[in-house]
Amino acid sequence: MSSPTQIARPYADALANAAEAAGTLVETRAEMQAFAGTVAGSRELHELFASPAVTPENKKAVLDEILVRMAPSELVAKFLRVLLSNTRLHHIATVNLAFSAEVDRRMGVVKAHVTSASALSAEEQATLTSKLETMTGKQVQVEFGTNADLIGGVVTRIGSRIYDGSVRAKLDAYRRQMTGQARA
Repeated sequence: MSSPTQIARPYADALANAAEAAGTLVETRAEMQAFAGTVAGSRELHELFASPAVTPENKKAVLDEILVRMAPSELVAKFLRVLLSNTRLHHIATVNLAFSAEVDRRMGVVKAHVTSASALSAEEQATLTSKLETMTGKQVQVEFGTNADLIGGVVTRIGSRIYDGSVRAKLDAYRRQMTGQARA
């Protein structure tokens, strides 16, 4: 059985191809996020689209009503109808995440998460973001967080890569060195 992520990727790629061809990647992402947020904000909607007990006609009527109220582009409306007809609309959150990631990839954007012992100033955040953009050669969207256990320094995660410049990591490395030398 396929996972929601495996199900989402082909749909996300197809939507990205169509949106890119139409020159509407950014607009399509905003509309998808709005729709996904609507479904995520209503347990009843998610359950309705996931339930095999609800007829396809009833699901279509609900989707049509949402589309009238949200008035998305024809591309997004058709895409959502395809998801519904393929009984995948209840995976909208996962499809939306995969689509957003694909839009970022096509636009040369990477996401980074930076954790520091205490909050960084706006200037420090800007400097670090600039350094990350220079290092990656891409536009970087950074999410900043704090963790007092780090003692000092920062830990940066970009995709699956982690750059640990924290005092805690340095102390752990020294501890391992000292322990290794003591055994020798």
